[in-house]
Amino acid sequence: MTTNKISTSATAHKPATGEIEQLMQKMQQTRSPADAEALARKAVSLKPERAELHLALATALHMQGKAREAEAAYGECLKRDRKNVRALINLGSLQVDGGQPAAAIKALDGALYLSPDNTEALFHKGRGLGRMGEAGEALQIFEGLAKKQPDNVDVLKFLALCHMDIGHKTEAAKVLSRAAELAPDDKAIQSAMQKLSN
Repeated sequence: MTTNKISTSATAHKPATGEIEQLMQKMQQTRSPADAEALARKAVSLKPERAELHLALATALHMQGKAREAEAAYGECLKRDRKNVRALINLGSLQVDGGQPAAAIKALDGALYLSPDNTEALFHKGRGLGRMGEAGEALQIFEGLAKKQPDNVDVLKFLALCHMDIGHKTEAAKVLSRAAELAPDDKAIQSAMQKLSN
């Protein structure tokens, strides 16, 4: 007699685990976020209790600009692994971009609690503080990051924006000049320099 019930015995889980590993390998090899999403959805359906599968799904969704779905998938990952620094950073970045800086800072503070020197978490926290109008606090973060990463153009751009927001035009001009040396074709730098000269 055959049934359509799914077995819960240990031997039944081994093929699923092998299949998940194959799906994860394919996800890493694919260049298409849509394909990665499909593979991650299949993996999550096989082992919904695994946090890293929800993280893979969230990342694929995030890369496609599917913010609401990505935020939910990061949440599912964090329900299973509250200390997943990567999920907290990605969620914070997504929330800064989506106009939720206060929620972003909460996630990023969680990441920084677990990994205090995480430069990526600090970078996105600085962005979030800037979005909230807290240019002074953001400036402190970006100054610290610029000391550690003096050739990081993104850090320099945000550092210059903080100086501009506070009214430190001379400092902003110095930082933008350095950023322009590193990335002479960067339109955001050119635009900021133009704005500063007006």
